[in-house]
Amino acid sequence: LRLTTSVSTLRLRTWWRLVREYGALRKVYESHARDGFFDYGAPSSSFEELAAHPAFLELAALRRTENKNQVFFEADFPVLPTYLPIEEGAAACLGILGLASADLLQLRNDDDDEVTVRVKQSDAGLSTAGYMFLEVAKDGAYEGCDGFRATIAQEGTVNPTRRAYRCGDGSYVFLHGGFPKLKRGILDFFRLGGSPTVERIAEATSRYKSGDELEAVMQARGLAVTKCRTPREWRASAQGKAVAALSGPLTVDEHAASSSTRQKKTTQRLLKPGVRPLSDVIVVEFSHVIASPMVGRTLAEHGATVYKIFTPSRPRRFLFDEETNSGKIPLNLNLDSADDQQRLWDLLRVADVLVDGYTAGVLASKGFDLDDLARECPHLVYLRVSCYGHVGPWAGHKGFQQNANFATGIATVDDEALLCYQLTSQVDYTTGFLGATAVILALTDRQLAAQRGDVASLLVARTSLCQAATWMAKFGARLPSRFDFTARVSRLLFGCRGRMRHDGNLKYLPPALTMSPRGNPVRVAAFDRWWFVSHDPTKASSATNKAP
Repeated sequence: LRLTTSVSTLRLRTWWRLVREYGALRKVYESHARDGFFDYGAPSSSFEELAAHPAFLELAALRRTENKNQVFFEADFPVLPTYLPIEEGAAACLGILGLASADLLQLRNDDDDEVTVRVKQSDAGLSTAGYMFLEVAKDGAYEGCDGFRATIAQEGTVNPTRRAYRCGDGSYVFLHGGFPKLKRGILDFFRLGGSPTVERIAEATSRYKSGDELEAVMQARGLAVTKCRTPREWRASAQGKAVAALSGPLTVDEHAASSSTRQKKTTQRLLKPGVRPLSDVIVVEFSHVIASPMVGRTLAEHGATVYKIFTPSRPRRFLFDEETNSGKIPLNLNLDSADDQQRLWDLLRVADVLVDGYTAGVLASKGFDLDDLARECPHLVYLRVSCYGHVGPWAGHKGFQQNANFATGIATVDDEALLCYQLTSQVDYTTGFLGATAVILALTDRQLAAQRGDVASLLVARTSLCQAATWMAKFGARLPSRFDFTARVSRLLFGCRGRMRHDGNLKYLPPALTMSPRGNPVRVAAFDRWWFVSHDPTKASSATNKAP
């Protein structure tokens, strides 16, 4: 009873703080509007008309087959306290994800049974805030997890190495030191020792003439640092131009192997008829934080078997691990070991998909570059998920959602100061949905090639946080009224908890799209917590004893 009362009090306090932020939010929006932040697109006339919006049509053009499958966007109510088109972006990505899944299912089963995909506005919004609706009850020695409480605690903590700082020319750079190695790198760069403060770091950054200078030298050191740009500055930058030149927020291409690579001449792998879109599909995932692990979770919801590769020494965020890894099979591999490298090759030879969400070059340095994969496993679909994109001068640089937000102009220092901004995930989940869609489109290409009897060739799919952000800007922005803003806050904190499902000791939100009469995604609630008690999967605690 005391715990319930405490959580309710925390929700009420959060509600009051958010409601009082509306005036500040409006000022930020109006300032951005005057500065041209929203000049790159326009909102849909209504949520129901989202399928006719140019940004969705750009995704719909990626479909590989013609059929009668349809998507409907259903307006019930918005839930996110923001002027950004997060709900629209997520809904559009969920819509194309459902259509691509339905198309592949039809292709596998050689039928033309129509599938209807539906996405509700509120479900689309909630799909980007799943960590706030995750509850894991105490189970033996495991202390449990309250996603809402953990989220508020995180946003209420000042981290001097994860924030924006002013440089000598008045511009800002965002430093992401949210993980031990990155934090240590920032402190070593500024020679601050082990006790950083906001004031000491601010003094250090102010000594640099410009944000461009500091960004360049810190990125060269392998640090996750980004100058804070407006949307116009992003599109004028070399990296922004490189991203804009891509064919969209995701790409799928056949790998052009080097002349010295001798590929195995085998027929492309054919998926047999299946009950679900990704039945019998095996995915091997190297992922971190939210965007890339959401790819694997989404694929698991559509029927795939997903192996989550982990190493005990890799830093982690427990809330995000709880949120994004349900339905996966953890596998401990040390790629510095020749034996474990061989285990990975053995797994890849029977797998269908490899998801790479690690820093660019990490897998290649262990002997798993694209030419290696093309030679040994030409049937594979390889997905690369990055921050800035796979082309341009920043292609190999480290970055997370906040880096992408500041780089592309989704966020400014004024946005970062608002709790309503902190509670919303702007592009992480959307990027995960785009990545899963890219995989399904590539599997569709592979299936069509197999049906033609083509020789197997490695397919490379790519997406990034900055691609997602640049594409999402096409939905424009819309400031909610004070009344609407208050209603959104109330729904987010109090009105949608009834949608949570309960399996074993776990409460969570179900998938945000529906497909009928078949192919409906199902969230698999069970997984082994590889970080808890032991790294032996036979001894790790499960999130629930029963998968749905």
